[in-house]
Amino acid sequence: MTNPPTSDAMQRKVKRLSVAVWILAILLCGTLLVSFVVVRSLSIARSEFDRLPPEQRVQSASVIALAKWQRSGSTLRCVISEILKQRPDTVFYYKVGDEFRAGNQRATENADFGDGEVLFFTGSPARLELATAYRDDRITGLGDMPISTLREIIRTSK
Repeated sequence: MTNPPTSDAMQRKVKRLSVAVWILAILLCGTLLVSFVVVRSLSIARSEFDRLPPEQRVQSASVIALAKWQRSGSTLRCVISEILKQRPDTVFYYKVGDEFRAGNQRATENADFGDGEVLFFTGSPARLELATAYRDDRITGLGDMPISTLREIIRTSK
């Protein structure tokens, strides 16, 4: 003797639970898809700046700063040594002598980070777009371009 109302009630509960699981699965897939699209669009925007030739990078940048490494224990501190370019209307929260903590590196025996970094910022307030190392007078991430050539590009782009 089966109890039909109990069986019907159980089927309804299972059906409701199945619907809830499907809704959660759809929401999870939607969230993952939106996250993927947002992250992809941000990485595409960043990689577009990376693909620009040096002249266009200089033109696009609101601030270009030169930073030198200063060793502090096991950390290489990224310290702003010169501001090569800053648009007058750009809010930039650093000055010469300030530590740019986002650029700091952990110093290890076999790692060679060069003498410092050239930092390209866009927008206002300025946001870091690209950090590329330099050694002596050569910017490694710009095909070993001399820093004097970068200065000339900045001077002529005004």
